Amino acid sequence: MARITLQFPTPVLYRCPLTLRIGDINHGQHLGHDTLVSLLHEGRCCWLASHGLSEGDSGGAAQVVAELAVNYLGEAFYPQQLTMELAAGELSSKGVEIYQRLSREDGKAVAVAKVGLVFFDMGARAAVAVPDAFKALL
Repeated sequence: MARITLQFPTPVLYRCPLTLRIGDINHGQHLGHDTLVSLLHEGRCCWLASHGLSEGDSGGAAQVVAELAVNYLGEAFYPQQLTMELAAGELSSKGVEIYQRLSREDGKAVAVAKVGLVFFDMGARAAVAVPDAFKALL
């Protein structure tokens, strides 16, 4: 099976702790892949909130996830605390790549992900330019 390989860029723009809950654990007794995506979402929302922004208002436009790629690299177990790190990738006229890495307390990476975000005017149902307030975070 051919695998995608994501390289986490520098610098790290944001980092936050995320503690695993019992409901995050699947039948394999480790962090489920579906919950991992939810943790990535939580981490991005925490980053935005730390700057007074949100997915629904990132400086005049909403964010829509256009793509998501994840490299699963290791297991995580209840009740471990993970660290989510966030960095920026390529910026285009209407979107941005956001990279995220989840790591255990021992430093072992659990996953690296790339999220492609498009900025959107929900009323017009159309993609719009990346807001200046968001660009300032990068």
